[in-house]
Amino acid sequence: MAYLGPESSFTWEAAVAMFPHGVHVPSRTITDVFKAVDRGTADYGVVPFINSLEGPVGETVDALATHGVGIASMGELRVTLCIAKRGIPRVVYTHPHAAAQAKRALAALGAEVVYTSSTSEAVKEFEKCPSDCAVLASPRALERYEKTCGVEDGESYTRFAVLSRRGGAAGARAALIFAVPNVAGALYKALAPLAERGINMTLIYSRPTKLSPWDYFFLVEVETGPGLEPALEELRSRTTMLKVVGRYNVIALG
Repeated sequence: MAYLGPESSFTWEAAVAMFPHGVHVPSRTITDVFKAVDRGTADYGVVPFINSLEGPVGETVDALATHGVGIASMGELRVTLCIAKRGIPRVVYTHPHAAAQAKRALAALGAEVVYTSSTSEAVKEFEKCPSDCAVLASPRALERYEKTCGVEDGESYTRFAVLSRRGGAAGARAALIFAVPNVAGALYKALAPLAERGINMTLIYSRPTKLSPWDYFFLVEVETGPGLEPALEELRSRTTMLKVVGRYNVIALG
């Protein structure tokens, strides 16, 4: 099972909680996790999907749109962030998503923020720094250091997607990615079949396709029910691309 590593990252915590008896193989990037599952070198993958303070993880959304991999289930983990320091920090290491969840604490430090591929990778950079540096990471990753925890801007939860080649066949929620023509009312018309059948939409997020300037696709999460299949058929006729990237349940972790 591939996960965004290294060990002691938040994704590692989620992966161990969901697959306690699995063989956990770290990957350097989210895209690398998708590639491992897509190629069959891993049976499952675990990646961050969305944070309650910062929103969806862009790299995960992009990879869902472009890889033949789907979401099989989703785990939700309470996120606590900690800061460890040496001297008077001139630089602080962390992951961009963690930084976005602790803006006030980082502003108070007044140090240059250097981004890493994960919070665990940030700790490795901190270990190389002899003085005047800091790190923002998880309590697990900083368990050997004196630290101040609970520095996130508010109560924070992250949902982690479990990836498989088949995705999920059933669950209380479904995730869709679609694109619409660039004409007036196209998005309204695409979403109308959901509203007309009383299907609750729990998330909508637009993301550049990177195929051409100002071209976007949409990620939508909905609650499933008997009206979803006919709604999807109608939605398909109103979009230029529609991909159901998973049906799943959200499981509380820890």
